[in-house]
Amino acid sequence: MALDLAPDQRALRAALNSAAFRGGVDGGRWRLIDLDWPIGNFAVSAAGRPDSPSEYGLRIDLSGYPQQAPTATPWDLGLNALLAPDRRPKGDRVGWVFRTDWKNGRALYAPWDRVALKGHSDWPNQHPGDAWHPGRDIAFFLGRVHELLNADDYTGI
Repeated sequence: MALDLAPDQRALRAALNSAAFRGGVDGGRWRLIDLDWPIGNFAVSAAGRPDSPSEYGLRIDLSGYPQQAPTATPWDLGLNALLAPDRRPKGDRVGWVFRTDWKNGRALYAPWDRVALKGHSDWPNQHPGDAWHPGRDIAFFLGRVHELLNADDYTGI
């Protein structure tokens, strides 16, 4: 019963049933693989590039959602492990977000990721359109990643 769920779980459940999230699923932009609270495994589609996957996995910690931003670890869904550096998406912007030289590659270097935001208190003012705030939802988070993986400067792996 939904009333037995913690507030963050109820908020996520509502977001997963929202038109924005469902639209991303129906449009093939992302999908939920599984959810074992507070961790959700998602796949986000990527533009076709030679010898590169059609989607990338994210293991997202959703604790405190939406008051706290989610934090995503690039994830190898087949191996159920951290995505290897040579399998990460490359390109100007996407390469910066999926970098491996920051936090051992265990979080996205982006203003919508909890771990990155903690270390960059100025980002909400510098990137108001991209920074997480409690009015954002999981579709916003996944949408930002989808945009990067489908941008012209994304070069594949």
